Order: sequence, then C-alpha cells, then structure tokens
Amino acid sequence: SKAQTTELFFEQATMFLKKNVTPEGKVDYFSIKKSPGELVYILSNIEKLDTKFSDKKVAKAFWINVYNLRVIKSVVDKFPIESVEKVPGFFSTETFMVGNQELTLDDIENVILRDLFFDPAIHFALTSAANGGAPLLNTAYLPTTVDEQIKARATLVINSKYYFYVDKENKIIELPKIFEWYKKDFAVNYFNEIDFINLFLEKKIDNKLTVKTYEFDWTLNKI
Repeated sequence: SKAQTTELFFEQATMFLKKNVTPEGKVDYFSIKKSPGELVYILSNIEKLDTKFSDKKVAKAFWINVYNLRVIKSVVDKFPIESVEKVPGFFSTETFMVGNQELTLDDIENVILRDLFFDPAIHFALTSAANGGAPLLNTAYLPTTVDEQIKARATLVINSKYYFYVDKENKIIELPKIFEWYKKDFAVNYFNEIDFINLFLEKKIDNKLTVKTYEFDWTLNKI
C-alpha cells in the first residue's frame, strides 16, 4: 500500500544515512560506489509511488529525503569527482523517476519544496554535495519531526564558526552564497537576510549592515 511504501522509505532512508554519513555531514561516497545496491533499491521503490500526500509534513519530509538521496546517487554515479560544479546539468538537466514523474534536482527544490512550503530554512536541510553547503543530517527527516529537525539544522549551521563575517568598521556582513542565490526566500519586504539569521542566532546582529556574500566552496563533501 501507499502508506506502507512511504513508511518503509523513511525507515530505509534513516538506516542508509546513519550508515553512510558522518555526524559532521561528510558522505562515504567510496563505500556506496562499491556497493550501491541499497541506495538503488530505496530509490527504485518510490519510482511508482503516488506522491500526492494529504499530509503536508509527510510531503515535506519525503521530498527533502528524496532530494538528498538523489544528490548522493548522482555523485556516486560519477564518482570519483572533485566537485559537482564541474558536472554539466547536475542540478538542472539530469532526470530520474519519482512518483511516476520525471524530475530534476532543481524541480524538487524549486517547484516542489520552495513553492509548496515556503520555508526558507529548508535550504539548511538540502545537501549540495559541497563543503560550502549545509552539512547533511546523518539520518532521515521524518513527518513527525521535520520542522524541528530543519530548525535544529539551521540553528547549528548559522551559529557555527566562520558561517558569516562582520566588518563593524565598514558596516558589512558577509554571508554564504545561498543568501544571494535565493535572496527572495530570505528577504521579504522589510524582513531582510540578517533578520532571518537572527531568528536562529544566540547573539543577534544589527540588521542595518550591508549584506555581501563570499565565494561558495564547491569541493565535494566526501569523507
């Protein structure tokens, strides 16, 4: 049944991520490349799954996990690589089947996750397979806890050392590139990027600083 298949997906994703991702969010692509069977099996089970979920939390957790597992699968298919940035169309043109639909990673991120849920903190739950992105959680996002898990991830990342730089003298803050790429997710009307990070920061920052972004580190998030 649909419910059983969905539940099984969350269980399998949990086991797979616990086994292959470190607590720091590094992925053991080498091991998965040697024995990809488990990942292939998890993803083949949802190719025909009816993904019209009535429960928003199920949908949100499902698509975050699918995105992250599909990123891992795409890296593994090409491994060894140094960076996904060097792979043409990694996010935009490579397609796969989920729920009887042919999708790209960009489709899941932009059309499904960003449009459907409008939760900018989702960016901290999605892996970019890069050291510059948010570290991947080493377990699955689950319907019962997805919002708390996303919030915890965003809090961890935003409070980590070197996540942003403040130049008090020139009144500038340097943030990661995602705040430029997805500016309209974070800055809405009078609410800006600094207001967004202040939601998660222990020590709040002056929201009148000028926002700049620093270069993204595309090196692969491998062990």
